[in-house]
Amino acid sequence: MKDSRRISVRFDLSDPIQRKVYEALHEIDRTEHGSMSAFAIKAIGEYLDRLSDRGRFDFTLEDVRDMFREEIRELDLAPREAEPSFTPPAEMTEEQRKENDRNVLETLDMFT
Repeated sequence: MKDSRRISVRFDLSDPIQRKVYEALHEIDRTEHGSMSAFAIKAIGEYLDRLSDRGRFDFTLEDVRDMFREEIRELDLAPREAEPSFTPPAEMTEEQRKENDRNVLETLDMFT
């Protein structure tokens, strides 16, 4: 017999995050991921790996902005015949910067 241990997990379905996890576990493709337990163990393991690597990849929001700006500068995103219709201000007010940060984080939430 394998050396195995068992734990129980309860989900409070009135909590939106717990409901989302519960529903996602019940919708996984078991042919691709195996059992719910195997999927959960892999997901938790990967999450723990990212937590332990966090110090190596600890970026501030300003660092991420700078990286995007640097990469985007090299791309030609505008259509050849059209002039850009919007020129962002050289400097944003603190309120504009906070609003921009909220918009960026909301957009990134779509990918999680």
